[in-house]
Amino acid sequence: MPAGPQREGRREAGNSGGVGMKLLRIGEVSLLTYGPNKLFDITEKMAQLARGVAEGVLLLQAVGSTGALLLLPRDQRILDSYEHDLWDLVETLGWRHPGNAYAHLRSTLIGTILALPIVGGEIPLNGMGVFFLENQPAFNRRRKIVAAVAAANAP
Repeated sequence: MPAGPQREGRREAGNSGGVGMKLLRIGEVSLLTYGPNKLFDITEKMAQLARGVAEGVLLLQAVGSTGALLLLPRDQRILDSYEHDLWDLVETLGWRHPGNAYAHLRSTLIGTILALPIVGGEIPLNGMGVFFLENQPAFNRRRKIVAAVAAANAP
């Protein structure tokens, strides 16, 4: 039976001429946080993970169900406003799940996974920063972010 037509712009695995990606490394970033609604700038740590990769992608996952990852301008006024405005995103009281339902909901809405391109050996952020958002109450907490670096056309 003959194969059906190939969709335009799609290349099958193993097809020469396609852009291949190879997983180069998996890393972990650990940080001590406090909250709620506190942003922690992890931009430099992410840039270190991307070093040595000409073209590729950096995939990040915040481990747990109450943190989040996001891109924001590295402007203190905007960061302060974001932390303040989070109180209006999800109510903190009145949920069936006692204590921190709001933290789980914020994490779900904002997201725990972030994919960043690596172009010309760096993450093109254009004044933006990579931030971890702590949604939990005020006590210190050890947080972990798992990172995978894949490179295009890696040997």
